[in-house]
Amino acid sequence: MKRHILLLLIAFIGINAMAQELSSDAIDKTIDIRGSKVYVDGNKLDKYSAAACFSSLNGVDRSEDYLKFRTGYKTGLGLTVGGASLLVTGFVTTIGGIFELNDAIFGVGVFSMVSGTLSFLAGIPTLCVYKARLNRLEKKHNASLSIGTAPGGLSMAISF
Repeated sequence: MKRHILLLLIAFIGINAMAQELSSDAIDKTIDIRGSKVYVDGNKLDKYSAAACFSSLNGVDRSEDYLKFRTGYKTGLGLTVGGASLLVTGFVTTIGGIFELNDAIFGVGVFSMVSGTLSFLAGIPTLCVYKARLNRLEKKHNASLSIGTAPGGLSMAISF
């Protein structure tokens, strides 16, 4: 029993020393959203860590909003890039079908061009809307991450 109390006492002394070390150079980090990626002090966060940055701002949980906006942005980006590549491929295939006088290749090319155009036209507004929502989420909260000490030990807070 004495050994456990001694180990617990050493652990508390170590945590207090770490807290004082952190307080000597308290860290203020700004959240930066680029595309669908979130960077804190230049380091990219995974999507769940990024969502945690927006969890409990002003008493409102915005982590679900971030994940939804991120998914919408990535969907719009995929539709735009995929649609553009399908459009170019369809154009090249259509030209090839015209020169080879092959109706099947021409039909596939026209179908690819139409599909690519529709995907591209659907992707651009989706991309723009969800990027604007991500930017609004960042600006609305103007969040910064602070790590330092509190009267009870270590603290981590998001301030805005």
